[in-house]
Amino acid sequence: MTASIVLFLFAGLIGGIVNSAAGGAKLFVFPMLLATGLPPIAANVTQAVGLWPAQLPAAWVYRRELAEEFRTLLRQMVPALIGAFIGAVAMVNSSEEVFISIVPLFLIVAVVAIILGPRTTDFMHWAFPGERLKTATAFLLALIGFYGGFFGAGMGFMLLAVLSASTGSGVSHVNGAKNMFAAAIQSVAVIPLMFSGMVDWMAAICVLIGGITGGYIGASITRRLPETYVRLGVAVLGLVLTLSFLLT
Repeated sequence: MTASIVLFLFAGLIGGIVNSAAGGAKLFVFPMLLATGLPPIAANVTQAVGLWPAQLPAAWVYRRELAEEFRTLLRQMVPALIGAFIGAVAMVNSSEEVFISIVPLFLIVAVVAIILGPRTTDFMHWAFPGERLKTATAFLLALIGFYGGFFGAGMGFMLLAVLSASTGSGVSHVNGAKNMFAAAIQSVAVIPLMFSGMVDWMAAICVLIGGITGGYIGASITRRLPETYVRLGVAVLGLVLTLSFLLT
């Protein structure tokens, strides 16, 4: 039992460090929870609940910047919230076989999102010119919401790309909106997850404690490093974990 608690805390610690560095904490926490013996769906539900509170302070920090655009962002957020709830319900009702078959694809999507980072914004402008971008934005936000409710690793990078492309603003300008969207998506998704009966609460609490600690440690380290190197470093480590998951 003690060994499991230590591993839960360590998973949260690493997740917190990674989140503060470049995002994608779930990419790391999920395999670590699997290593403790949790079934895949239980591990995914537990990590979502354990990491959820970490999204809230990030959104609160940007409250003043978001005040002017709050109503517009709320309207834009509706498809994402609907998608998040549907994704969470779909996940808790999935069989282990279906979930295991889908997870490798989601892990790869997360790694790609982290590697590409802001470059996905340029792709969106190219793929959806003019008025098509509005329709594409609503559709993509619904998909991201579903993904966030179902799994969610790398979701922040996807939100940055879509929101930056839809507003025409730089990535740094929409970072507050990204945090707000991510917090809202996770807050909606966590409701069916918490009542699913699949949460390992000891693991979730340990991940939460470790995640808060790791966030402080990661922020103090990564603020001195170039963002590109940090993002690529996280992506490489995430790719290693993805390959290890595929080969086991």
